[in-house]
Amino acid sequence: MIQAQNLPRFAVISDTHFENNIGEGAAVKVPRALKNLLWKQPQPDAIFVVGDITHRGRLEQYAQLLSVFGDSTNVPKGTAVYFMMGFQHDRSGSIHQENYLLGTHQPLHQYIDIKGYPFITISEGGRHPSEYNESVKKWLAEKLEDAAKNYPDKPIFVFTHIPPLSTCYGSAPGAWGTDMFSEILNKYPQIVIFSGHSHYPIGDPRSIHQGIFTAVNTGSTSDSNVAKGILVKGEEPPLNDRVTEGLLVDVLSNGNIEIERWDTYRNEEILPRWLVQAPHDGTKFTYTDNRNGLPAPVFAPGATPKVTLEKDSCLVSFAQATDNEVVQHYAIEITDGTEVIASNKVFSLFYLNSQMPGILSAKFGALPAGKKLRARIVALDSYGNPSLPIQSKAFKVKPACKSCAKEHD
Repeated sequence: MIQAQNLPRFAVISDTHFENNIGEGAAVKVPRALKNLLWKQPQPDAIFVVGDITHRGRLEQYAQLLSVFGDSTNVPKGTAVYFMMGFQHDRSGSIHQENYLLGTHQPLHQYIDIKGYPFITISEGGRHPSEYNESVKKWLAEKLEDAAKNYPDKPIFVFTHIPPLSTCYGSAPGAWGTDMFSEILNKYPQIVIFSGHSHYPIGDPRSIHQGIFTAVNTGSTSDSNVAKGILVKGEEPPLNDRVTEGLLVDVLSNGNIEIERWDTYRNEEILPRWLVQAPHDGTKFTYTDNRNGLPAPVFAPGATPKVTLEKDSCLVSFAQATDNEVVQHYAIEITDGTEVIASNKVFSLFYLNSQMPGILSAKFGALPAGKKLRARIVALDSYGNPSLPIQSKAFKVKPACKSCAKEHD
């Protein structure tokens, strides 16, 4: 890293959800995250908190927020704090906007210069993610035009709660993105925009995307979710309350931007670092839709699932595969010859980093008794690339159990 003191260094977090009761809660998670992020040297110039900063938009929740961020053991003196109002939990609307203004002592939108670089923050303007109102869009358009004119050849850093549609992980159609700003943002390839909202883990390589501009998912400081379809049911994997994440961003002396991803729950860096290359005109984009995630995950040579027969079910256990980025999840089938008898999915828990278990398992019930069955497992990465399957030895279960196949963490 070629970082100089006269160039910006800043942190980004999202979705602090003050006064929620997920796991240890914000009163424990956020101070720990701030300490693990902001006390790394050199000290960041600023931290941007991109929305859903409270859980219900009440003044007492903002009081908790300011108490934590005003504590110099959490946020070092000299590190500026910039908040943004989110949609779902900060509760957009006139009353809640008033609470935000009173509770944070900051404007809804800000245009800031940090060491000669432009920073733009946007808060929500409506009661629905599609209702960023026209005045907000006009304000953003004016500030982007000004930044492009007065900061030529430099990136423009933009922060907002909801990600631009079809950009970084979490913004796919039907997920958590919005296209309300697309027409404005698409004019400026030098934009690097940071957003939260989805709670999707930043360890997923799709959390950075370069199409017309650069979009970065900032994860969550509350808990973590995954996209629909990864789990058999729902979007909340096991131990998701033990995940908090954030970013440290450096503008380097050669014009590049280096982004560090941090597991702020365990104080562990998530590698590799991302590099947004200069010139910031779209000609050096590398995190594009052309990425395919190959090579596919691989299991260790000779890996074989272990099947443990229980009273009315069986437990399938297996050692995790490896990948050049991350293994996202596993597809598990119980087969009778070529016929699939039962199936399940298990999330890899990659977001636990050093605490990710080496062995996973899934429980199956209601299997046909007396038949020669096998367990077949395929590992898939974030792009859906499948590994070669591994298969268990043949086994037979006792008379059919009553329970349904379910994930076992």
